[in-house]
Amino acid sequence: MNPTSKPGGLDQPFRFGAPVVPDDDTDLPQNSTLYIGTEGDICGITMGGTEVTLRNHPVGYVLGVFARVKATGTTAEDIVALW
Repeated sequence: MNPTSKPGGLDQPFRFGAPVVPDDDTDLPQNSTLYIGTEGDICGITMGGTEVTLRNHPVGYVLGVFARVKATGTTAEDIVALW
């Protein structure tokens, strides 16, 4: 397996990161855990396809893997996708 494409988990250090621009229709470039830089609500689609909203999430890591962060319902800012 190519080490740059190794799927990471919550117990693995991230190898790549990208700023997140929440979008109702576009997936993240890779299923990712998220880092939230400014607290708020996060509405997204999980890796498993379920839509969830995490209310008042504090600054820090989100313990989950997301395929998409939606603009509608997301008030958190400075979000980074990590994989």
